[in-house]
Amino acid sequence: MMERRIAAVLAFALGVLPVGTVHGQAPPLVIGLTTPLSGLNAAFGQGLQHGAQLAVDRANAAGGVGGRPLQLVSMDDGGTPERAAANATRLLERGAVAITGVHGARSATAVAEVLAAVPGGAPLVAPATGAESLRDPPKPGVFHWRAGVAEEASAAVLHLDTLGVTRFALVTQSDPLGDSGRERMEFELMRIAMRPAIHENLDPGVAPSSVQASMSRVCAIRPEAVILVLDAMLARAAVAAARAQPCAVHYFVFSETGAALAVPQADSGARHPLAGLLVTQVVPHPGNARHPLVSEYQRARAAHGATPGSYPSMEGYLAVRVVQEALRPCGREVSRACLTQSLLSRSFELPGMTVQFGQAQRQARPFVEITLLDGEGRFRR
Repeated sequence: MMERRIAAVLAFALGVLPVGTVHGQAPPLVIGLTTPLSGLNAAFGQGLQHGAQLAVDRANAAGGVGGRPLQLVSMDDGGTPERAAANATRLLERGAVAITGVHGARSATAVAEVLAAVPGGAPLVAPATGAESLRDPPKPGVFHWRAGVAEEASAAVLHLDTLGVTRFALVTQSDPLGDSGRERMEFELMRIAMRPAIHENLDPGVAPSSVQASMSRVCAIRPEAVILVLDAMLARAAVAAARAQPCAVHYFVFSETGAALAVPQADSGARHPLAGLLVTQVVPHPGNARHPLVSEYQRARAAHGATPGSYPSMEGYLAVRVVQEALRPCGREVSRACLTQSLLSRSFELPGMTVQFGQAQRQARPFVEITLLDGEGRFRR
């Protein structure tokens, strides 16, 4: 008994996952997920979990990876970095080969610090955040599939410039996402010889009265478009305050916020209060069956009784598909180190796309498109 416990401790320290059998079956390869399953961003976190589970079930129906099934172990962090870090530690103790599903810059940073302290490291795959502080310089073991704020800002400015917008207002918050958004929006506007007509910066958790005061200053200059690099709670309050007075025609948020704002209203007959909001998206539309990966995703959903799809679900699905493909070269000698090296050095073919991170640990040509939130809380391309 003592020898087995010592062997288990050594395996955890080295990141080597046992290949012995349990009741005649190979033990599962654990993928850990820590995400907000409760709280303000619960809709996003639940979507990430939903898609990740679809991908795990699809993989297992095809025999798993290297003869071993995948197992998704999910934990709720409520959107707080402290809980996300504690969850990451527990997931590693349970033998997780990788962590995914982490939402938000602060939580992703906290989890990355936990994983970097593990002997040999452990990969954080596809964190759901666009913050450039996690990308440049690259943090060891953090692999980004989704577009960052740089790519989202470029797409937003290109779209609004095409519409003929020349008067921009920028509203950000004091955190890694907001700081990245301000820097990149100013850079993208400079490229078309423009600058924000006004910039308001908010502290996370600021009182509603302060949001109203900031938006009154924004609306006083009558911008044509307001770019909101804010969390869902602040963005909702900012749009409400702006629309209560003469203000802008266009309101824009990035993907990290957009999914949380699209939650349908309790009264299904009511028009969504944020209808008309423009949102960048970093994965293909979950209803676009012409995209090969979306078509695969829809078949996985159908196997679960046609469960509802969403952008976060599509993002969670893609993250686990990347882990699945990166595990294949490891065969039965699976370790976190092997998975990390595979992610760093190989390219992976998914339906309709090639994934390659390289030493920058980010997808070279990430996907971005613009959507419109309609009156029913659905995204229109």
